[in-house]
Amino acid sequence: MSFLINSSNAQSSDNFLTWTGDEFTIQHPSNWQVKENTEPPDGRVSFELSDRTLPIFQVSTEKVEPHLEGDTMTAKNISLQELAEHEVDEMTSSEFRSFDLIKQNKVTVGGNDGWKMEFAGEDSFYLFEICTIANGKIYTLTYQDNALKVPETLPLANKMVVSFQFTE
Repeated sequence: MSFLINSSNAQSSDNFLTWTGDEFTIQHPSNWQVKENTEPPDGRVSFELSDRTLPIFQVSTEKVEPHLEGDTMTAKNISLQELAEHEVDEMTSSEFRSFDLIKQNKVTVGGNDGWKMEFAGEDSFYLFEICTIANGKIYTLTYQDNALKVPETLPLANKMVVSFQFTE
């Protein structure tokens, strides 16, 4: 795999850079460090600030694996709705995390239908996940930050979501 960070596409007014991988491109603030874990079968690109312990924004990919549909006894891929329900269940019922669902709604990401779920953590933490399915893969865009930092970083994360485009 080859990756390129193209500073010539940076938007001078917002100081954004474009990260380009084999599957997608996304713009990110120039002061957010890019960390790549693109080893198969799943990939992940994180965007972090040096003074934070967790990435602020992350794009994860995983191959869609068919499952057996009990009613029809046929192999079936997960639907976007099923994926969203699974993510909400994981975030709200895990014994290791305690998140409350704030809201969820349909969105468009990279020109595809997506599902956005917003969560609040018990420790003044805000998180959103946006899921979409394209090219035989599940793409999850995740933003997380301390609630007091959200007014500063959420607009940047939203701009990243809008800039997300598939290259395949």
